[in-house]
Amino acid sequence: MHNHTSTGIAVGGVFAAAITWIAMSQTIDVGGFALLASVVFGLTAGLCIGGLIAANFALLDMEEREHAQAHHATRMETHAHAHAQA
Repeated sequence: MHNHTSTGIAVGGVFAAAITWIAMSQTIDVGGFALLASVVFGLTAGLCIGGLIAANFALLDMEEREHAQAHHATRMETHAHAHAQA
């Protein structure tokens, strides 16, 4: 797994956990279904936001790989052209 992808998953997981904890902490005293609903809501919202963060890091990783491949292809064409003229 590439560096940006694993970083995105870690950052997204931290956001998901933080949002779930914030939603849950407000209903700990009440308990029951209010607590359950808050945990489910917080987890759902956290996974959505965390997924978006992870997707952004994955896109960054993909763009960097495409740029590196294009740079490598350009270098190979230049190298081949130099040998053809020699």
